[in-house]
Amino acid sequence: ILSTVLDISRIDAGAIKPEIEGFQLQELFDTLEREFKRQASDKHLSLRFVRTSAVVKSDRKLLRRVLQNLVSNAIKYTVKGRVLVGVRRKGSGYQIAVHDTGLGIPAEQLRVVFREFERLGRDKHNEPGLGLGLSIVDRLCKVLRHPITLTSSVGKGSAFMVTVAAGREAVAQETAAVPVPAPHQPLAGLRVLAVDNETSIGDGLAALLGNWQVEVIRATSAAEAVEQMEQHGDAIDAVLADYHIHREDGIALVQALRKRANRHIPAILITADRSKRVQDEAQAASIQYLRKPVKPASLRASLSQIAVSRVAAE
Repeated sequence: ILSTVLDISRIDAGAIKPEIEGFQLQELFDTLEREFKRQASDKHLSLRFVRTSAVVKSDRKLLRRVLQNLVSNAIKYTVKGRVLVGVRRKGSGYQIAVHDTGLGIPAEQLRVVFREFERLGRDKHNEPGLGLGLSIVDRLCKVLRHPITLTSSVGKGSAFMVTVAAGREAVAQETAAVPVPAPHQPLAGLRVLAVDNETSIGDGLAALLGNWQVEVIRATSAAEAVEQMEQHGDAIDAVLADYHIHREDGIALVQALRKRANRHIPAILITADRSKRVQDEAQAASIQYLRKPVKPASLRASLSQIAVSRVAAE
């Protein structure tokens, strides 16, 4: 709660400065789908992100937070049906829309929902929260200069729409006439031990690596990781580990696994801890460092280096 209130204060004080860049919107969609898939499934809701080739111009982290709040709210206040996220052309830019089949909002209260600590009487006793999510969304959209609109029908659902500018690559991608052949899978056959105590994150990582034909052996604790190493031994090509694994240290775990295997196993630390101390410790232990939420392109590049080294060693 304090963190969210502090964020609102920082936005209002102009302390948050967006870093605008062009990027593939699909990368953001993929991350959000992995993040919310389990939550939607637990409520027996259909969650769908419509695939897109759109390149948008925004701050990647801030836009992600906007969409995180919108998708989270949509799932929270939808009892049955679906949540649909898609994008369409709007003028010279794009309009990202989050549709749900939830409770809906009366016309006279459409602007009220964006106020801090404001919750509608119909839902405030049914779902946890303080009514800060949409306030953050409204403020971030103003910082990003992304207009946000809302349409809703009581009992049928709502749609939040955020308009963003198009990136420079968009026109070239949309006018390309020749289909791009499927890329070669240089990671096919790579076997990694993935250690993360959060099951939902492990699920998302396994799904991503599976698309690259990487075989994933999972562990949710240091003890389980050691067991997997003893069982699979020399077959493991790399270790992907979170830094905080219950009370364990991911860097220390990698070093223990290397010692147990009696060889240098390539490793990647994937963590939300951005402290310089952790980065320095990882570097000193010859462990690559990637921040959460990990970018698929960065992870693929790191694994490709490991795959190339493995082939060279053979």
